[in-house]
Amino acid sequence: MSDALRITETFPGYSHDEWVAVAEKALKGQPLSRISTTTVDGTKIDPIYERASGKTPLAMRPEDLPWAVSQRVDHPDADKANEQLLTDLSNGANMLSIPFVGCASAHGFGLAANKESLAKALDGVMLDLVSVRLEGGASGEIAANAFADFVADKGLDASSLKVSFGLDPIGTFASTGTMAPDWAGRSAAMIETIKGLKSKGFKGPFITVDGRPYHNAGASEAQELGAVVATIAEYWRVLEAAGFDASEALASIDVTLSAETNQFGSLSKMRAMRHLWANLMHAAGVDFVPLHIHAETSWAMMTRLDPAVNILRATTAAFAAGVGGADSVCILPHTLTHGLPDPLARRIARNLQTMLLEESNLYRVTDPAAGSGFVESWTDEMGSKAWALFQSIEQAGNMVQALKAGLLVDEIAKSNAARNKLIATRRASLTGASAFPNIDEADVEVLDVAPLAAPELAEGEKCTALKVVRISEPYEALRAAAKAAGVPTVFFANMGRIADFTARSTWAKNFFEAGGIRALSDKGFTENDAAVEAFKASGSSIACLVGPDGLYEERGADLAKGLKAAGAKMVYLAGRPKDLMEALSAAGVDAYAFESCDVLAELNKIHAELGIAPQAQG
Repeated sequence: MSDALRITETFPGYSHDEWVAVAEKALKGQPLSRISTTTVDGTKIDPIYERASGKTPLAMRPEDLPWAVSQRVDHPDADKANEQLLTDLSNGANMLSIPFVGCASAHGFGLAANKESLAKALDGVMLDLVSVRLEGGASGEIAANAFADFVADKGLDASSLKVSFGLDPIGTFASTGTMAPDWAGRSAAMIETIKGLKSKGFKGPFITVDGRPYHNAGASEAQELGAVVATIAEYWRVLEAAGFDASEALASIDVTLSAETNQFGSLSKMRAMRHLWANLMHAAGVDFVPLHIHAETSWAMMTRLDPAVNILRATTAAFAAGVGGADSVCILPHTLTHGLPDPLARRIARNLQTMLLEESNLYRVTDPAAGSGFVESWTDEMGSKAWALFQSIEQAGNMVQALKAGLLVDEIAKSNAARNKLIATRRASLTGASAFPNIDEADVEVLDVAPLAAPELAEGEKCTALKVVRISEPYEALRAAAKAAGVPTVFFANMGRIADFTARSTWAKNFFEAGGIRALSDKGFTENDAAVEAFKASGSSIACLVGPDGLYEERGADLAKGLKAAGAKMVYLAGRPKDLMEALSAAGVDAYAFESCDVLAELNKIHAELGIAPQAQG
């Protein structure tokens, strides 16, 4: 070994206690618990972990094999879809994910679920060299049989193809709120389709247990996993009741999970899924069957605002999924929130994976996070919470009964409430939306293809449908409303020299412009009268005092009075000088903009004061 690689000899080692001592010194004597955080499902994240002992790498993908690079086939025009996918396959993709019209993952687009559309879309594709994933939603059986008919017409050997047929009536029930005619009838149709596909030589998997409906409704990692495990258990029961033995039933199932910007959370989720899969088989006393995990970057994390940032989000998410052991990964193009992505957006999505695989060589180390105290702890904690939710669902009867009873909706609402608080206060910041907004951003290029209406669903059993929520929507609604109102402004009464106000002015500019209110913030004022005259000339109807606490004490009250007298509808102050707030409020300061305040509530208050009509979120 080269001397340069003898890292333990080159760098001195430090004990856990020594790290703690240095950290507490930086915290000026406060305990490390001061900087611990808590996830939306109550998991405590400590700042320092010791190495986990006795942990070995998990069995994931076959050794030294990269994960499959999946690209979406979602253009409604099958001929156009064919052009896109041939380009993708020629430039690095080796898996096709095909969402059909009406399924939740199509996001308003997708192929028609018939043989003719598939034949056009897949023309020229050597199906024996690529993998295919079908996402049919309520049309799952129709899409699966259409694909089988297409394969038969082509004279292909079904047993040689790698196809995941994507049947998931329970996931469709969760996302649509309707299951026709009922679970008994729906599961019987699924079993009939699977048996028909097997008789034609297809090996499956035939069922995809999809975690995306839960994630996109706001579920925590543990809740997504708990719903997935409960769904696996129910499908397993149905398959065994239909005559499938345990190994045959389990081999018929794969799993789809969402990956998001929480790098270690997503990485741990992939690892925890493998533990939970093994636990199911151990609890049932059956032999182990490998699990295929497909990961897709999160729809819920994507923003319409500054969508180029979605590229960074997707890179982090794909990294986490791949390193966490996903067998295949699909990156949603960064402009998908605006419409059907153009070739450049598709190319970027494809090339992100190529760089992670071929330039960074991330796949070459199996489970690189193994032994990390942080990752192992979070993996175990996530798995335990998911298993507890699974047990609660089983106590309710099964996954279908739990959905009908609203158990999942109630559990996810708790996570959403915690997450919404973080988003509203910007403790969880969204670059381009709540942080560093660009209210002059250019229009986004997408294909000129109108979204399609989802087919009407037949009547049947009902549950409360899980509502898809992108976490940036409240800020997007504010920005859209402000833009429609002509982009109102806020005048910054900056007090003192540039060095006195720049830090707070920068923070406050982000605060107001996150709501689409342009900050007029360039000039500083050493005299109150000059600031008041500049406010009058600005055309703004709201103002914000910006400066250090010392100047607030010296000049703040008089400046607030002057701004009010000059016609300011609202006067804000950047900061929270507790000892001065009573006097400042009495002088005319209406509200305070400070770190961890409820930004969304304040911005909505400003919009209401300015008479800005709310815009629908979406």
